[in-house]
Amino acid sequence: MGLDLIPQCCGCPKHPHDANHSDDGTTHGPNEPCPFKKDNFPKGMLGTCCSLRGKIAAHELQALGETMLAMRMYDDMRADEAIDFAKELRVAADRLEENARDRAKKPKGAGWNGKWNAKEQRWDWQDYSTFEQAIASIREAAVWYEKVGGLGYGVWAWS
Repeated sequence: MGLDLIPQCCGCPKHPHDANHSDDGTTHGPNEPCPFKKDNFPKGMLGTCCSLRGKIAAHELQALGETMLAMRMYDDMRADEAIDFAKELRVAADRLEENARDRAKKPKGAGWNGKWNAKEQRWDWQDYSTFEQAIASIREAAVWYEKVGGLGYGVWAWS
């Protein structure tokens, strides 16, 4: 299952949007520069210039044992919820780093390019992301959530 995180008009009275603004998954008008351009966030197949391919961070969270946070990435959020969620992601990343600090062998991140092993009834992964790559993906998602919420937009989690 994929996961593209797309900005949407928040819908709360605190973040009213111009009546002429189309809710097209962007945070800017068609003739305005994209505030996410310099961030270079990963995009999904149906993502917009302002979106984030959330599947990456969700899989990394799951691999590192943060199942509840991973599942929450599949939830739609208002702007204030997105900002709060960004903080939760940062706290989790800090905690994961602290717990792994003195370990000789860091935990692996998410497995990629899996092939189902029917005989043993399990997935065999071709490769895994490193712990550092996993933490970077989680922190990148936190930056995206905070930025979207700070611009007064909620999140539509399209999966």
